[in-house]
Amino acid sequence: MTPTQRTILTIYIALAAIWPVRYVVVLIVERLCDFLTPQSPRFSAENPPLVTAIIPAKDEETTLADCLNTVITQSYPNMEILVIDDRSTDATPEIARKFAERDPRIRVITIDNLPEGWTGKTHGLHIAAAEARGEWFWFIDSDTRHEPDSLSIVMEYARSEGAAMASLLPEMRCESFWERVVQPLAGVVLMQSFPLFLVNNDKVRLAFANGQYILIERSAYEAVGGHTSVKDKFVEDIYLADRVKSSGRSIRVAIAKGIGSTRMYTSLNSLVRGWSRILYDATRRNPVRLAMKAIDPLLFSQPAHVALVAAIVMLCMGVGGSFAWWLLLVSVLHHIAAILVLHRLYRMSIPGGKGVFWYPLAGLVIDWIVVRAIRSCFTGKVTWRGTSYDKPSRVAPPMVAQASK
Repeated sequence: MTPTQRTILTIYIALAAIWPVRYVVVLIVERLCDFLTPQSPRFSAENPPLVTAIIPAKDEETTLADCLNTVITQSYPNMEILVIDDRSTDATPEIARKFAERDPRIRVITIDNLPEGWTGKTHGLHIAAAEARGEWFWFIDSDTRHEPDSLSIVMEYARSEGAAMASLLPEMRCESFWERVVQPLAGVVLMQSFPLFLVNNDKVRLAFANGQYILIERSAYEAVGGHTSVKDKFVEDIYLADRVKSSGRSIRVAIAKGIGSTRMYTSLNSLVRGWSRILYDATRRNPVRLAMKAIDPLLFSQPAHVALVAAIVMLCMGVGGSFAWWLLLVSVLHHIAAILVLHRLYRMSIPGGKGVFWYPLAGLVIDWIVVRAIRSCFTGKVTWRGTSYDKPSRVAPPMVAQASK
């Protein structure tokens, strides 16, 4: 083995050695996270506060009925439900109204346009909050499903922790190949910036919430300016959590196990566009922070694939000698260590962690997502759910919505 080969092998071993360290870190972090399961305590006060469930729905005919079926069967005894029909062009309003006809707790709010300076979801949630009567708001996406005790469990979690805002990371329903492969890794990339044990520490400035499931006390929501204060954000959840925590109130985020699920995207195209939007805004539209997310796999993941291919090619060609064999050995160990770490992370969001063996392919998709997000930092343009957004200019006042039962 030549001196150059020894140097290359030494550097590569050092890079691969990060994965056993990461495995230990993941074990520690898991123990520091909060998990909510069907065995978690339920809220049991004699006079439970009124909770307003708020469900934004723009062209959600394929998901809204399933979501509402799980919301109306909640065991929590004091709830009203607002469905926001936000400029839908499909059967969403008809589905919402049929549910409202059967359940007096449901009201449908119709929104016909989007004022300048707002993103669609923030505007819809803002309008609904003004119509809500609850002491707590339960913001949930229409692609979520909830076990009957879900709200009661999270309400008790907020009460026991003294939190004005409690959020949940639901399990991911991944029904296609690309979902199983990419979704968990995309979640890992996002949550690297928001470790939950720090988010849940009142002494740490870091804040995070997941807009798929947020339970927030009305007084806290209004005190920080509600969605008006985050009107132009695509990850309004994270920015709203930041304002709540900055106001001195506690926030808590837990990982769901068996009490709620979501199916965020159903195709590779929507997955790429959706996660580009999320990472673009979650990094505060900072291209440097986004580029840093690409450096980690470039240094610690992708060398394993390059080394494996290089070793196999050298051995097939009969060159490289002991260097090729050592490179092959280290690359195999590198892949095993990475899969062990990622499997633990994957199964936090997908039962069983299916898809982890395809993580090299997932890494390439994440690279493309990051590139798209960086491009948005320079163009200021995002297109989502049929609406194109440019860099903010003049801000128009929110419209007055029509509410119906």
